[in-house]
Amino acid sequence: MNILQKLNNRLKISLACLAVFLQNRLIPLFKTPQPDTLRVFYIGGYWRGANDIVAQMLHGLQKAGAIVYEFNTDQNSPAMDTEGRPYDRGTNGPVWLVKEFIFPPILQFRPHLIICNAGGLSFRPQDADFLRILGVKILGIVLSEPDVYVCTTSKIVKNFDIFFTNDKNTAELHRKNGIRCYQLPMSTDDTYFYPVAPKSEYECEVLHLGAAHADRVEAVRVLTKEFNTHVYGEAWEKHGIENRGFVFGDETLAALSSAKVVVVFSRTPAGHQIIKPQLFNFLSAGCLVATEVFPDLFQYFEPGKDLIGFNGIDDLQEKIKYYLNHPAQADKLRKAGRQKANQYTWDKVWSRLIPAIIKVKGWKTDFK
Repeated sequence: MNILQKLNNRLKISLACLAVFLQNRLIPLFKTPQPDTLRVFYIGGYWRGANDIVAQMLHGLQKAGAIVYEFNTDQNSPAMDTEGRPYDRGTNGPVWLVKEFIFPPILQFRPHLIICNAGGLSFRPQDADFLRILGVKILGIVLSEPDVYVCTTSKIVKNFDIFFTNDKNTAELHRKNGIRCYQLPMSTDDTYFYPVAPKSEYECEVLHLGAAHADRVEAVRVLTKEFNTHVYGEAWEKHGIENRGFVFGDETLAALSSAKVVVVFSRTPAGHQIIKPQLFNFLSAGCLVATEVFPDLFQYFEPGKDLIGFNGIDDLQEKIKYYLNHPAQADKLRKAGRQKANQYTWDKVWSRLIPAIIKVKGWKTDFK
């Protein structure tokens, strides 16, 4: 590259930076961006396909009216630096966004807001500071706390202007450390999760979709002995439980619609109880869902009215038997669950969050 080309490239970068600065620093003094004019650069990966939660949130943001640039990390691996660690979506450490790869599309798009969604994604501190100089706000989302707090989020959270976590206790911990952090409301996308015709190969009494975490192995083992149970996920064969592998996309919907009862366990791999997004997705798909009863569940659902709530393996067995023997009551509960779940959709969440982001003078973030 000759000197003229280098100068030309630097001029282009300078002009792009100036355009972003004027948009985010000068114009808001006279006119605050509105939800339908908000430009959002959305960074995230969704290896499970269109019905992955990160993809659902992207679609909800688009439905809420924002102007969105999609940056799929699954298709842009050079944009991520794990400092020599295997890429594990932030499970064991931060995933740093590489300035040389990520800044050109950012400057070209001119965002008001950048969202780093899950996967341990973060700008390095100096890059985050530069974006703030330009007036760009950075919002971080984590979906695996508290398990990843020590190794990942505690190391990156200060690089964000706003941070959302799936776990309320970790949100409180972040706030005690001076971070503007809030618990992320859980939701679904009813354009991806809805009832479909059952398929014979997926028909069963009980279905579980998920990895063989320690807290659920014995319960699933009992279910496979007592009922016609299908299990899909990771590492079940290590525990002597038949594993049907993985299902994605439309086949997930078919499996969900072909089961009498779908069981969702509430604990993370490290044993913390949290509200799982699968609750909303599977209910929206028209499933009769059984899940563990714990206080946070009542924030969204009423056991016995919207879904099956259970306490322990024996209780789970008895309630599954009851609803298998009372199909009319099972159908009533199933319909009520879907109706309740569809009150919580990602476009509705973003429609609440976006005005809060851009609410006050000078494009200053203010959440209550």
